[in-house]
Amino acid sequence: MASKKTHLLLGFFFLGFLSVYGQRIEIDRLERDFKGRYSGRKSYELSQKMIQLDSTYYVGHFFEANYRYFRASDKRGYESAIKSLEKAIDLLEKDFPRKLKRSTNINVYIDQYQFQRKYTFLIFLLSKCYEYIDEPGKSIKVVKRLQKRNFVCNFGVNAYANISWIYLRNRMYSPEKYDFLKPTIEENLEIASKYADSIKNSDKYNQQYLDIWWPDFANDALMSYYHYKNIIYSHQIKLDSAEYFSKQLEKYDKLSYNNYGNLQFIQAKYQEAEDSYDIAREKDNYDEKSIKEFDYMQSAIKIFKNDIPSSKTIIEESINNLGNAPGFGWNNIALSRAYYYSGDLKKSKKFRDIAANFKEIHVGSTWGEVAYDRNTLLFKYLFHKKSINEIKFRDQYYWYQPKKLYEISKHHFKQENAHLLLTSELSADPERFIGYYNLFASENNIFFDEIWELIKFFNPDYFLKIFESKLKDDERERVHKYFNYFIAQFHLENGDYDLAINEFENVLENEFLDTENEILLIARINEALSKAYTEKDDSASANKYLIDFYNNYPQLVPYSSLKMKFNLKVINKSLTPRQEEIIEELKDCNIEWVENNSDWPTLKINITENEKKQVIVYQVEVDNETKFEGNFDLKDVEYPGQLIAFKAFGIDLED
Repeated sequence: MASKKTHLLLGFFFLGFLSVYGQRIEIDRLERDFKGRYSGRKSYELSQKMIQLDSTYYVGHFFEANYRYFRASDKRGYESAIKSLEKAIDLLEKDFPRKLKRSTNINVYIDQYQFQRKYTFLIFLLSKCYEYIDEPGKSIKVVKRLQKRNFVCNFGVNAYANISWIYLRNRMYSPEKYDFLKPTIEENLEIASKYADSIKNSDKYNQQYLDIWWPDFANDALMSYYHYKNIIYSHQIKLDSAEYFSKQLEKYDKLSYNNYGNLQFIQAKYQEAEDSYDIAREKDNYDEKSIKEFDYMQSAIKIFKNDIPSSKTIIEESINNLGNAPGFGWNNIALSRAYYYSGDLKKSKKFRDIAANFKEIHVGSTWGEVAYDRNTLLFKYLFHKKSINEIKFRDQYYWYQPKKLYEISKHHFKQENAHLLLTSELSADPERFIGYYNLFASENNIFFDEIWELIKFFNPDYFLKIFESKLKDDERERVHKYFNYFIAQFHLENGDYDLAINEFENVLENEFLDTENEILLIARINEALSKAYTEKDDSASANKYLIDFYNNYPQLVPYSSLKMKFNLKVINKSLTPRQEEIIEELKDCNIEWVENNSDWPTLKINITENEKKQVIVYQVEVDNETKFEGNFDLKDVEYPGQLIAFKAFGIDLED
């Protein structure tokens, strides 16, 4: 009887085994027949069918893990992917331990490599997920798990490279935040560099097999070594070394043109940077949802040359390609910057608020949360500061109006609060010397004009020493003029007008001044020189630089403490009472109106009426050439006179 029960149990077991075996054969067939993308809905549906057939088989979880990873756009998404990734890895290790062992026997390896390829890929995705949810210590443990396997080929995943990257990316934090870190930035960078050095020899025992079996991966360790050393040297502003490793990568067609563009940018070689960013964009299909540094950085260069429409277009297209995936927040910061320099504070605030309310996941970049939060806070500060100037520009008699004085006081309070936070953060930032005080650095995504706003109220003597020292020690010749510019600004703040004027004028004569790409710098110097000469009661020189300021970057002028001058010509022979109100409103703006003075621009206005529709046609002429022109319907415009005033500076506002 017992024998019969035993045979019966064995029979059930055998039938169960056959059933499971058959289900796994079916799952393998479904995998072979799959032709779609892991991120597609069909991939997810297939993963659920596979898991339903056999939830103990790794393949269904492999598909689900890939789907969740490539669809993730926030912390919750990556946390969800982690569960599937860990399940797939655990099942692979449990059911196929012999497939995950090192072998140099080609006959054995042929049967192993598909399992090792998948395992390596899963480990890579899992390590990235931990990195993206701010658990880099777990990411290190994951890649070390792969390292212990000692596979012949890791299919592009290198533990030393990943660990080097993690130390570089988190270098500014302390051991209290991440226990694997060292106490100082320098120590963390040294470890990152040592891990990068280890990449070079990591495949030496596998090279003979890689050369024959996997020639596509034969130079992988060497390329990773070049890549990470390039990044580290760029960060340290060791230009010769960074350039050397860039050229090595270029020989093998492995150069990251995004990184090379950044290397050019930190040397103020803007055209070379733009050329590299263009190539990077051409090579990127935007499938990887991450911040596209080349878009963000090139948008800034367009602002430097006062090409605001191009700056906006680059970012708008990036948002169209990425959606609200990682990088969305950075793109909105870039748009906020573009609208800030265009003079449209309302839209600048709109995009800054979007960035501030978006939980950015910092994927594929060393730009982190600290820099992101500082950018959003910076543009909050700049918004309130410029809003005060906007109120004053809209009505030069603002001090008679309690409502406007109240608005100014509100902005002033919020400006001071934001600036206090910014300065306390900056003073506590251990990277301020290599980042902000170098003005151009690979990790610095706040630019020179904004850095000046950050530090202008600090101790001038302290910064004069810093920038004078950098002039002596920094090898970047094209960046020197920016150090001179900051030195001049601090002299101006100190009331040393002759010293300031001499420094500013020297920058304008600098042999490396790029008159196409450095219009923002030139405009700021014109503004400062006009202020300095005003203080010296030299009105002729002050006026000369004021008109140069306007001609170079007119959008900045209304928000300056300087007062622009215009000739005003109203074409209409007679005006209705409403039209007279519009002209008076225009005249009340903070503009000095002159008559028949060819030294200053002329604003021409014609108010036309057609089919009960009133249209204001405006034109600005400088030296008998049209600088701005256009028209707008008076319907639903609350302050048309003020709107005309902004348009005279090339600023298009929604009234």
